[in-house]
Amino acid sequence: MREALAGRYREHFRYLLGSLLDDLDRLDKKMAEVTERLDLYMVPHADLIRQMCEVPGIGRITAVTVLSEIGSDLSAFPDGRHLASWAALCPGNNESGGKRKQGRTRKGNRYLRRVLVQSAWAAGHSKGTFLSALFFRFAQRMGMKKAAVAVAHRILIILFRIIRHGEEYREFGGDHFDRRSPAKTARRLLQRLERLGFDIAQAADASAARTRRPTSSRPSLQVP
Repeated sequence: MREALAGRYREHFRYLLGSLLDDLDRLDKKMAEVTERLDLYMVPHADLIRQMCEVPGIGRITAVTVLSEIGSDLSAFPDGRHLASWAALCPGNNESGGKRKQGRTRKGNRYLRRVLVQSAWAAGHSKGTFLSALFFRFAQRMGMKKAAVAVAHRILIILFRIIRHGEEYREFGGDHFDRRSPAKTARRLLQRLERLGFDIAQAADASAARTRRPTSSRPSLQVP
């Protein structure tokens, strides 16, 4: 930015630049005032906001936005799925009678939807978390954008349980699906190795032979 400002400018340009800087200072001051007032309103919900921020992808502004849009009394909703349906973040059945439907969601609360989808993108890029694994699991089947909406749906259900029942968020880890179905994971990994050209059967026989008769040489996967 300093290099871009190097040069010879007329007085009118300096006037415009100074005016823009004044506007920026005024907006920063206004934002600080609003943030201070918002913090004052959120004092009774400090513990709840802390619990909500434990969910990957959820920051303080997101937690405050969610509380502002749905409130802290969720007794009107029997469960999280009803809340997600009200917010238009409930994925529908996209296939009926062998025919694919369009699969679009309703508009719902656009402020709540926007902030939760943004949180889903952030959660999808978190390291070693359940929501990150869930995001890419969905993305393989439906694409990144639809995966973000699906994860936003799951995040809202998690937040419902935190707000309504006071539950603490429990992290299952990024390998949750691998641990849940280890045999299925092993088959998928073997198939990926075969697609890359590794001879799985020969490697398995060599490994079994080494187990029966240990030798100094170590067998390796054979690449054509």
